[in-house]
Amino acid sequence: MSLWIIWLIATAVLLVIELLTGLVATFCVAVGCLIAFCFALAGFGIETQLGAMVVGVILAFIFLVPFINRIRKGKKQSRPVYNSNMEALIGREGFLNREIPADGGLGRLRIDGDDWQVRSRDGEPVAHGTKVRVTGYDSIILTVKPV
Repeated sequence: MSLWIIWLIATAVLLVIELLTGLVATFCVAVGCLIAFCFALAGFGIETQLGAMVVGVILAFIFLVPFINRIRKGKKQSRPVYNSNMEALIGREGFLNREIPADGGLGRLRIDGDDWQVRSRDGEPVAHGTKVRVTGYDSIILTVKPV
């Protein structure tokens, strides 16, 4: 079997692996194999082909990795950002189910059917039934202020 066929098969296999895993390193090695394939077609010896592959892999790492990372970073930023879990509660409003005592204790607030422990942002007592807005959280305890 000719060396150029081996380089071509290696390139194809590495590109399939790259598509399945998304590893940039696999793509860089595939680029090196493709360069070695070109040298094999030109009739160079195995030593030259291997040297060309090594140089191709190094150049691919130097030039392609930052470019691909920049593309990936741009795609992540272009996606809409959705708040989830606790972050989604910040800014929401509701009425206290249980008052927040003056001693810095905890009250209760129901939002979308979920009952949350809450504490006053400034440490002041807040009466039962008062409309409050969520301003933050600490672990699973929401921080609220009266509206």
